[in-house]
Amino acid sequence: MVDGEEGNRRRMAVCTSCESAYAARIEADGTVQPIGARDGCRCGSTSFEIVGDEDDDRSADGV
Repeated sequence: MVDGEEGNRRRMAVCTSCESAYAARIEADGTVQPIGARDGCRCGSTSFEIVGDEDDDRSADGV
């Protein structure tokens, strides 16, 4: 899903350390930014992976 004029896409992402799930934005530069967790995961990690096929428009928007 495209998010407004910025062209950011929203997807489900999981923390690579503890596997907590977050709604996330994929920035234009490819950076994954969890929505509502600006400082990263509650476990302290700042590394996230997109869940599922990034090109699949049926992915969850807003966990």
